[in-house]
Amino acid sequence: LMPLEPALLEREASGQSLRLTPEEASSLKAKAKELGLWGLDLPEQFDGVNLPNTALVMIDEELGRTIVPFTFPPDSPNLHMMMEACNEEQKERYMLPYSRGETVSAIGISEPGAGADPRMMAMKAVKQGDSWLLNGTKIWITRGDTMDHIIVMAQADPGDGSSGGITAFFVDTGTPGMTVSRAIKMLGGQLTFEVSFEDCRIPAANLLGTVGSGFAPMQVRLTRRRLEMAAWSIGIARRALDMLIQQANQRVVFGSKLADKQSIQWWVADLATKIHATRMMALNCAWKQDQGMDVKTEASMLKFYATEMATDAVDKSMQAWGAMGMTKDMPLHILGSEIRTMRIYDGPSEVHRMVVARSLLKGYWSL
Repeated sequence: LMPLEPALLEREASGQSLRLTPEEASSLKAKAKELGLWGLDLPEQFDGVNLPNTALVMIDEELGRTIVPFTFPPDSPNLHMMMEACNEEQKERYMLPYSRGETVSAIGISEPGAGADPRMMAMKAVKQGDSWLLNGTKIWITRGDTMDHIIVMAQADPGDGSSGGITAFFVDTGTPGMTVSRAIKMLGGQLTFEVSFEDCRIPAANLLGTVGSGFAPMQVRLTRRRLEMAAWSIGIARRALDMLIQQANQRVVFGSKLADKQSIQWWVADLATKIHATRMMALNCAWKQDQGMDVKTEASMLKFYATEMATDAVDKSMQAWGAMGMTKDMPLHILGSEIRTMRIYDGPSEVHRMVVARSLLKGYWSL
């Protein structure tokens, strides 16, 4: 992955998105298959490797060290959501083709007026005979321009007087009434999309799980993504610290190397300690998940602690590099943009702090 960085930096500096070309992506996927690095967390019954979460954390940490936007396919969070909620027919139609890399899956949770608080979700799904009619808008969709299907969350109305609630649905690309309404440029050359649904009719068979139970598989997906983000954050922090150490050992200021300055020494010591502590937190959370424990609180702790720790590491590395750290010739600005977005994506730090505090104050969780 590292040899691809110069070309990506050049494309991003010229105003293009930080994305792999189709040729680069195809080559990496082929190499992943050749090396047996495909379906790492997919059960063996579906031809996967079925690695434990403790191993996945270490792999994701290494991936976090590079700015190349690549994860070993298929993207884990949606896969876990499908494994949790798909019926047998949906496994054949959606999960297995996705696990083999034959399709691209997207997720639609956030809306223009509903992000961290899913209770504000306004998208509606109304049951009409043997179909569902969807109306609403989803935003911040990754892979919106390449997806073969999207899993959307909506407030369901079964139409029979029974209670509805947040429910998940598969919507295939090309379904009448679904439109990718705009592309949204994000920090660091990233790109997301807004997707609109206007009287979008889907078959009843596209209901994922049961009516009103969409929150549970969504949480499975989010917990996996948060653990993944924590591991990426550790990798980002390691890369930033390595670059800081490189500069400290070569840059001479006022007659001595930066490495001889106490302030720099303390930066190095503090960052190394925090990286090590975060890795131990991540491995502990992963181990608990491997044992079948509920780790929502630990995942929230990890999400805000790891992303904020990595933010500090990138900032200090930039400071050590001075003006050079501000240029687009180096990967630091990409690492900084990536980690800044991760403090928002899949729940902002403030919401995760609220979750942790509530779990302790209400007695749901203890140290």
